[in-house]
Amino acid sequence: MAILLVIVFLTLLVSAYSQHQEMLATAGLIDTATTVTNNLVLNRLAFVEGYRTREYVVDVEKISSLDFRQEVGGENFLYQITLRYNPRDETVLGPYGPSPPEGKPVSAIVVPVTLYQKGRLIYAKLEVKVWRS
Repeated sequence: MAILLVIVFLTLLVSAYSQHQEMLATAGLIDTATTVTNNLVLNRLAFVEGYRTREYVVDVEKISSLDFRQEVGGENFLYQITLRYNPRDETVLGPYGPSPPEGKPVSAIVVPVTLYQKGRLIYAKLEVKVWRS
């Protein structure tokens, strides 16, 4: 009877460890999605007016210069972005970048931004999907 209890305990311990590892990986992926999104809206896609960077104002023309790959914490991640604006007609720009792989965990985040397009400012949403490469 004692041997059976030990076997059940060890099985539960191994199962709990694998669940814990999966939760840590998911939390890391969520943090990375936030990091990638912040880097995009604050630096890489930010509209520059004179010498001033306008955070959360996305310059649509800068999208073509992205490589959709970023290293965070020594790991390589890929991402895809989509811009949505004009809520009545739901105009969509994108998706830009590679498609998320089947069967791999993907973290997605949506943030409000302003698009700078053809000299106009338009309210929009930026969706960023991130996964490990």
